[in-house]
Amino acid sequence: MAANLTVDFGGRDDTFYWKNQTITQPLGVAHFLEHRIFGQPDYDAFQKLSELGADANAFTSQSRTSYYFTSLANNLAALSELLHFTQTPYFPEDAVKREAQIISQEADMYQDNVDARLYRMLLGQLYPGDLLGEEIVGNHVSLDQITGQTLQTAFEAFYQPGNMDIFVTGAFDADAVLATIEQSTAGQRSGQVVAQVNTPKLAEPQTEPKIVSLPTNRTKVALGQRWRTPETMPTGRAGLKEMIAVSLALDLVFGELSPQYMDWYDAGIIDDDFSVEFEWERGFAFITVATDTPEPETVISEISTVLRHLAHTFAQLQSEFDLVKKDAMGRAVNRFNFMEEDAVSFEGNLFDGSTVMDEYSILEEIDVTFVQSVLDQNPLPEISSIIVRPNLGLL
Repeated sequence: MAANLTVDFGGRDDTFYWKNQTITQPLGVAHFLEHRIFGQPDYDAFQKLSELGADANAFTSQSRTSYYFTSLANNLAALSELLHFTQTPYFPEDAVKREAQIISQEADMYQDNVDARLYRMLLGQLYPGDLLGEEIVGNHVSLDQITGQTLQTAFEAFYQPGNMDIFVTGAFDADAVLATIEQSTAGQRSGQVVAQVNTPKLAEPQTEPKIVSLPTNRTKVALGQRWRTPETMPTGRAGLKEMIAVSLALDLVFGELSPQYMDWYDAGIIDDDFSVEFEWERGFAFITVATDTPEPETVISEISTVLRHLAHTFAQLQSEFDLVKKDAMGRAVNRFNFMEEDAVSFEGNLFDGSTVMDEYSILEEIDVTFVQSVLDQNPLPEISSIIVRPNLGLL
């Protein structure tokens, strides 16, 4: 079985309204809390889950924090522990200081990762002044500002039963799982008021290409383009359907079946590292394209043209849509073999509790006409881009 407990609180939620006041916390609190919550008064929850036969982990995104495990069938003891330590705050100052040092090392690792820095710089261009352009883990300055009280405030504001989802999949007795949840610390805990996160006002994207030098052997390019505004993003299953539709369009336009992709590849201006992603979380959605290239200006020009005319390009390739859809359906079916992926991909309230089974059903019903209508109705804004040139002296 696999279980995933998700809190609707992420790296971007540094400012929120709670108990009649607006609170702004240092960068990195959500991720710091993810680390520290495993530390219980007299034991380490991560180690205990391992002793209970569960392979556990956790992650923090911009809008949520997830704690999950996989194990053999019907591991109710592990589920009970998951529902206990995530409800039991323990933040002694000495432990918080030690954790800050550990996370500082993690922040340094991200700084040493050229691709990670390229991604964050791109989001900084795409969302100027927004926390999307900052590392979720924080930095040395912000980590030094986090105290036990900082974590306690975030916990009380967001780690409430009404702000959490629990997803269980695999082999288990449903009645026993429900009873375990009801009898757990989470099930017995009385809910309090949940904080309201601040919705930042977005500045216009920076459209002038940013050129930087980093320790890399090859020139890299990344482009980004927002999708919709937060006010116009559909929610629930409608949002999930639109996200899947846009993903299919990008697969068709930029995938290996695309004549444009083959022209770029044969010309040597992109390589096997070429990637296109579509991300959709609470309050934002965007497209990113990245590749190593010897001709960055040409790549930016070519890809920008395709992105600005995405609906038209998709219309020209409609005859290949069924192949792209069947490929996506095959990948969706293959996901059913991986319980952990099924669990951690659960987005809770973002898509009205839709599961991987719902995703497959939506994928099955989407046709080329619907995808075309989504693209036609949503003119895309300007494009941000980053060029990373090798600074061989730093290697």
